[in-house]
Amino acid sequence: MTSLSSSETFKKFPSRIDSYLYIYRRIEEYLVIVKQSTYWTWAIESNVKQLKDRLFESLAQVFMTNKGLQPNLCAKDKGQLMKMNMIQHLMSMTKIDKQTMNIFFVLCKLSFQSSILIDDHDRLRWKTIISNIQNFGITLQEFISNYIDYELAFREFPFDVPGFIELISKNHPLKYSQESPFRIFIRLCKNLNLNNEEFFEQYRTLFENGIKQKGYKFEYVGDLFSLVGRHDRIFDIYFTIYATNVDLNDLWTMFIYICTNSELNETIQKHLISKLINRTVHASIEDFLRYAKLSEQCMMKLKTEYRPRFLNIFEKIFDAFINIQLTEERYAHRFSESDLKKFLNIGLEMSLTHDLRRPSCLLIIRRLIFQRDTRLVSIADKIKSLFKKLNDFDQDICENNDPMFMIQDEWLQDYLLIIPEDFLRYFNENVYNYLCNNHQNNRWTIYIWKKMIELSIIKSKAENMNEMLFKLNEWMNIVKHNVYNINDTLTIILIISLFELIIVKYTKSILSLPNINNIIDFILQARQEQIHQIDTKQVDEFIQNAEISIQQILLLQGKFYFN
Repeated sequence: MTSLSSSETFKKFPSRIDSYLYIYRRIEEYLVIVKQSTYWTWAIESNVKQLKDRLFESLAQVFMTNKGLQPNLCAKDKGQLMKMNMIQHLMSMTKIDKQTMNIFFVLCKLSFQSSILIDDHDRLRWKTIISNIQNFGITLQEFISNYIDYELAFREFPFDVPGFIELISKNHPLKYSQESPFRIFIRLCKNLNLNNEEFFEQYRTLFENGIKQKGYKFEYVGDLFSLVGRHDRIFDIYFTIYATNVDLNDLWTMFIYICTNSELNETIQKHLISKLINRTVHASIEDFLRYAKLSEQCMMKLKTEYRPRFLNIFEKIFDAFINIQLTEERYAHRFSESDLKKFLNIGLEMSLTHDLRRPSCLLIIRRLIFQRDTRLVSIADKIKSLFKKLNDFDQDICENNDPMFMIQDEWLQDYLLIIPEDFLRYFNENVYNYLCNNHQNNRWTIYIWKKMIELSIIKSKAENMNEMLFKLNEWMNIVKHNVYNINDTLTIILIISLFELIIVKYTKSILSLPNINNIIDFILQARQEQIHQIDTKQVDEFIQNAEISIQQILLLQGKFYFN
């Protein structure tokens, strides 16, 4: 021990460390033998410990003086190296602090050198070394800073990603540190020349555990998503972990945070849409309305150039939510009329195009207006209810949106009539007058009535056409709508549809028609008024053919067609 303290010996020490380390091991072996024959070994053990401490201090001093380039093992013999067992010295250190840091690093260097010489295929790893440490008296940053000070010592075995991950798991920055741990990790990766993507690939398990245990400050996690926002795979991995392990309210809060604090590039948009849809489609009505309110407030805070990106995300989430909720009855029955109107307003306002033709908006309209009420049995009650719903619907929407591009034929299947039976059975004077007095010239109501009549006629059988016309002509007398009135919109639409879809299509001559004077009068009057887009050319041809038939009769040249 005295020789290790002399300056002369210290100068020669770097070239003799193999000898000192080997001698120390032989002394340990001797101590074991002595302890087998006597219990009074405490003085010897104390001296051996002092020798070890002095030896390690000398190694550390040489290490510091030479910036890690010295000391180095000179021995090449595997047997001798195994006897020296440098790794055992290293593994005996389970605590690191500022006083022992240099000893730790010099033992790391010598252990790596020994490991390579003994078995290059099963060499020592940084992860193994770090996992052995049980107590850190220095911070993560201090550890890396000390390593970098002596980086030249580890050129052949640099600190790697698995070792860094293990170090973080053992010595993680505190949850409430003043700086985001993720920014610390990225900075340290740069200092260590480690690849960021490789680091985050391997850090994912620690991140997941941290999320589950609420070990990260919310803002720091949000900051992480901004930091990796341009890395498609990494963002996907980490946002998936987050979305899977937090409740839906926290996920939406994070969504708002990301949208407010990032550029919302295509990568971020893609993964936000995917994960938010997956978690949100089964949310309650109340929760989604709250999320929509948060989104509306968020949009007002965004830069103008980012708003379209945000609306694109929200639109996709909204569409998916409505598609699931209104096509599966287990959800759809929960929506009240008020709820549906709120969602329709959201769909129109929180949109890039404000287009009512979006599938989600059409689903809402169908549910709001055309959903069948099982309590209503007769077709008359169903249609009266439909007219009422249309009157209660937003009239600005009706006025500004062409129903031809909104209303789908399949929506009307529950409202189709059996003609003429349903008119005669259900549409008495009171019922029909109710419809005529309550359509309010609503653009959508008029269109729907027209489509209902057309589809009902098409559904009817062609061989009963004359009977249909005759009975409808009589029905007009019953309900007192047998005299043409330009304001009798529903009746005019009915007659024009009968003319275009039955009379023109199936009648060879006016002489083959039954006595339908009311219908004929309406046709002629509508032609004269040129209303409701009546095909005047067809009417003119019909009149011309009728005149020719009459002339032929008068000249006894016509052919008679009887019912």
